[in-house]
Amino acid sequence: MKILTETDFLITAWSGGTTTQLFISPEGSTLSERNFDWRISSALVETEASDFTIFDGYERILIPLKGKLEMEHQTPNGVIQQNVSEFQLARFSGSWPTKAKGKLTDFNLIFKPNYHPKVHVILFSEEKTIVIEDGVHILFLQEGICKADGREVHAPAIVVNEQHREWNITCSAGSRIISIEMDLVG
Repeated sequence: MKILTETDFLITAWSGGTTTQLFISPEGSTLSERNFDWRISSALVETEASDFTIFDGYERILIPLKGKLEMEHQTPNGVIQQNVSEFQLARFSGSWPTKAKGKLTDFNLIFKPNYHPKVHVILFSEEKTIVIEDGVHILFLQEGICKADGREVHAPAIVVNEQHREWNITCSAGSRIISIEMDLVG
């Protein structure tokens, strides 16, 4: 198990705010070279209107962590509107030119289409231990404190299940995690 914290994250500025890269796979790949299979990030959007970066050949999942977002996608079949509130999931093509409205903090998963991610947001209303299935590759601890395999982890943090095995995590009341299972298909 690998735990990544703020000192491990890569922060970059863009025209609408900042983006924090939380994890990229495979390790050593880069966003700029577009040689990654999948990438997890969180953006702080400080402008009311912004344009999404085009990621041809990738799919995207976005979850507002704080605030809401209105998106307008230009698809080959016409315009699609998506309005997304806090902790709702939006999935769309990275190839679509997308305009957005709303100041927010978001969670972003960008992945090649040969992956079929399963993403779940889990809020702990009380201290609880849950079993993480062996297929879950990544946990993003967005809020709170958890113990993963006996190691205390404070938000924000990424927990990587490198051994791909079942394990337990105990989270305090008020903690929130996003679990990501990246299944390779085809």
